[in-house]
Amino acid sequence: MDKADSSRQVSKWKTLDRGILSVIFRKLNVEDLTMGASGVCISWFLAAHNKSLWNTVDLDKFRQTDKDLRLNELRYRIVFTENFKDSDISETRRSLRNITKFSRSAPVNLVFGCCSSLDDEILMFAAASMPNIEKLVLPRWCYLSKNSFGFAFSKWKNLKTLIVAHDVPLTETFEFQIVGENCSNLTNLKYLGGLGKETAEEIVRYFKNIKRLSLQSAYVSRPGVLLLITGLQNLAILNVSHCKEFDDETVTMDNIVQAATQKRVRFILCSNNCTCRNKPWLEGLTTYGSESWRNDEIKELEF
Repeated sequence: MDKADSSRQVSKWKTLDRGILSVIFRKLNVEDLTMGASGVCISWFLAAHNKSLWNTVDLDKFRQTDKDLRLNELRYRIVFTENFKDSDISETRRSLRNITKFSRSAPVNLVFGCCSSLDDEILMFAAASMPNIEKLVLPRWCYLSKNSFGFAFSKWKNLKTLIVAHDVPLTETFEFQIVGENCSNLTNLKYLGGLGKETAEEIVRYFKNIKRLSLQSAYVSRPGVLLLITGLQNLAILNVSHCKEFDDETVTMDNIVQAATQKRVRFILCSNNCTCRNKPWLEGLTTYGSESWRNDEIKELEF
């Protein structure tokens, strides 16, 4: 009798409406879906390929690491980058290949995990497998050549939002020119890293259509920020909350606010009593990977 009841129960799960299964599957993390639920039966396997489940591919959700452990790892990696490079590249590659078996070309949002390391092969595989990406989040640790940038962003013509953590001392250069020449629809940019005048000049030169720009928690120079305001002709909103500033006396904050007012750019600053003002710069780097990195005062730049 128990066996008969068990058989009927399994049968009920097998014949469950795929719409209901999709609702259930959205509650699962990516690994449980791809490695667990999809293997229960053929009906569940087919339901796991539902395009609506794969609108967003977030590799941070594939790797269900305890948040405190993840942040400790990030702090360690800032100093000992090479210790993690090979193992993380292998893990990112494995995760992405497993996901694309289910997602196919459906994703429009691609978030590389904050602990991911990215190389040429991974970036080009992602672009070839997911050509319809509109929002892209790149990790701090990118080891990429011009060729891989050129291939990937030539596929991502629909890209509207780019979120990038970039530090030249930690990783390679970022190819602003290649991205800008291929992605004319790019209007939203979030940049976490060191923003000096040279980086600002590249953003102005190659990302001409930017309307919304967030430098939240970045390490910025005031001349660089001023150049962004005066040089980006379509800029409507700029978030510089929680930033640390280079020591620079040539441009004052009053100069920046005045320029933003004249251009009618909405300028977001943190409050005068914000605790970020007392934190050393190195501690600010750990904002990357935290909830405050995913959140933003500009809603288009949340992920």
